[in-house]
This record gives sequence, C-alpha cells and structure tokens, in this order.
Amino acid sequence: MTTLPHERTATPDIPARSGGLASMPWGRLVRVALLPAAGLLAWQAMIWIFSPRPWLLPAPAQVADVLWSERSRMWFHAEATLRATTTGLALAIVVGLILAAAISASRVVDRVIYPWVIALQAIPLLTLAPPMTVWLDYSTTQVVLAMVVCVFPVIVSGVDGLRSGDPQLVRMARTLGASRAWTWRHVALPGALPSLMSGLRMAAVFSVSGAVVAEYVGGERGLGYLTQIASAQFETAVAFAAIAWLGVIGIGLFLLVCAVERLLLPHRFRSTRPTRRSS
Repeated sequence: MTTLPHERTATPDIPARSGGLASMPWGRLVRVALLPAAGLLAWQAMIWIFSPRPWLLPAPAQVADVLWSERSRMWFHAEATLRATTTGLALAIVVGLILAAAISASRVVDRVIYPWVIALQAIPLLTLAPPMTVWLDYSTTQVVLAMVVCVFPVIVSGVDGLRSGDPQLVRMARTLGASRAWTWRHVALPGALPSLMSGLRMAAVFSVSGAVVAEYVGGERGLGYLTQIASAQFETAVAFAAIAWLGVIGIGLFLLVCAVERLLLPHRFRSTRPTRRSS
C-alpha cells in the first residue's frame, strides 16, 4: 500500500550522547588542568630527586610563597606590563583594521603598503627596541613595540577575511542602492569576523612579548624588568613568579578576545547536535 507523504513516519532525532565526565561543566576544567598539574608534579619530582639549590631551581611551593608574600611588588610591576600590553593591543586593533580595510579595497595600497607590513614583521623585535628607546621615552616604547608585534596578525587575518567574503552579496547590496560604507559595515565586515577573530586571539598573546622586550632593553618597571633583575640577583623564585604573572596576563587577554568572539559570533558556539523532539 502506498503511504501518503503526510502519513510517513518521521525519523526520530538522535539524542545527544552523554559524555560522562567530559560533558559536565567542570569536566572541561579538569581536562584543562591535567597538563599544568602534570608539569608541577614533574617539577616537584625533580626537586625531590636532584635536590638543586633554591637559586638554581626553586620548588613550586617557594614560587607560590613569593606570589603571595610579595604580591604588592608583583602587582606593581604587573600593572605596568598590563597597561602597556592592553594599550598596544588596542592600537594594533585600530591600526590593523584600518590598514586591512585599505589593503583589501585598493590594489595600489596593497602593492605599496602590504610588502612593508611583511618586512616590518620579519625584522626581529630586539633590533627595533634599542633605537626606539633613543627616540622615544620608555613607556611609549613599550606601547609601540607591543603594537608592532601584534598588528601583523590583525592585518593579515583582516585582509584574508575581507577578501574571502561572498562578492555576490556585495554586488546585490550595491545593486539595491546600498552605499559603500553600509555594504562594508553590514556585509563585508560580518563575513570577515571569523578570520579576524582568529588574528585577534594571536595578537592578544603576542602583545605581551612586545611589552616585555621593551622592559628588557631599558625599562625601570614591569614584569620583564623584574625577571631580569631577579635573575641577576639569583632570586630565581621571584623570576619564576614574574613569569607566572606573564602567563596569567597572556591567558587573560586570550580569554577576553574569546569572550568578545562569543558575543559577536554566537552562532559559532551553538551546539549543532539534534535535540530529541517532543512527541
């Protein structure tokens, strides 16, 4: 007997599988913490086996004690690094977006500016720091170096994103009477956001390196400066504590960009698994 279309039995949706521990909110945290915990255990095992002197390799407990007992000193230096890093990252985003828009929109700008952007990134950052400390004051040098080191991924990802958009949508918007500015804002830029956010995540981490390089060259404050001074004075635990602070700043900026990405592109983080349909 022929079955009518409206009488056909719908295929039941496949329920989402339970992932056990991994599906729980704290399960992901456990997995993320496994590698750092293994590293700390290996570090402590080296202390137990080889018993090195504290100035050569401090124990994790010593570093933790420094992080707490000298928290005011740590924050004094971390604040300077964080301020230079965030300012340089903000400038890199603004400058990078402007240059990416100009390069993707004009062949002349592409041929004139893009090669110099690549050449600037190819120059080691340590070679730029000494002359900049001569031309600029210390705080400005920090910001400029942080911007230089993280503007490249913003430009490259922005250009790739703007060029990879659907040209038919752009032509359709222009045919319907939309201006260039409106088309760029509502068609080209949203299409470039996935690629651009990838570049911003890299830039958020790279910006810390730029600020620290300036502190190594001629700084009087900052976590890079503290690491250099503490190592010279054999205060290895203090140097390790400063390095831990740098890691926290880098991870914090990375997570901040990820949070912004979730706000701008929420559809990329929604589950695509089918849900059980109620009968």
